Amino acid sequence: MVLKVFLLGMIVACLVSMFEMAFLQIFPQKSLLITILESFLLIGFVEEFFKYFVVKSFVFNSPELDEPLDIMLYMVISALGFAFTENILLFFAVDQPYAIGAASEFALLRFLGPVFLHTLTSGTIGFFIALSFCSTKNKGLLYFLGFLIAIVLHGIYNLALVQLSGFWQYAVPTIIVIILAIFTTYGFVKLRKLKTFLRQHI
Repeated sequence: MVLKVFLLGMIVACLVSMFEMAFLQIFPQKSLLITILESFLLIGFVEEFFKYFVVKSFVFNSPELDEPLDIMLYMVISALGFAFTENILLFFAVDQPYAIGAASEFALLRFLGPVFLHTLTSGTIGFFIALSFCSTKNKGLLYFLGFLIAIVLHGIYNLALVQLSGFWQYAVPTIIVIILAIFTTYGFVKLRKLKTFLRQHI
């Protein structure tokens, strides 16, 4: 199941990338408004939804899912598959060599950063979904909060990369990753304490 989710995360990344490239063909010259919409909707919402879609479609009805923590783990695995494909596509999209310093900057901002971002935002969504299965009264609200936090932080991260420069181009994404890392660590610890059997809630 772990390998299956990882591979499906890779596949949806290909589909999302084709959709995003089609959008960029329609709007080659972007205003600030288009850039904001692209960061929060095209990238933030679409990517977070499809990483979740993999787990929703292929894990939620599986007997492999029997503890709250499993949801968070499978969301992270889906995100790792997604980020893996995204980085491969980005690598082949680069059409010019980089000096050592520029290459390090490119790797940090475009390769390592997005891997952390994808896994942590998906882990955040997974945490709130797991809580929703243990608290059916607030199920809709918890789903909404999980996606809202992930999409907003994902959008700000991408917006910072394309609109900021210098210190803040590094500082804002780094702060976002640190916040998400602290939150997901808390989520793992909290969900490990929950032993609720999930079959009756899914």
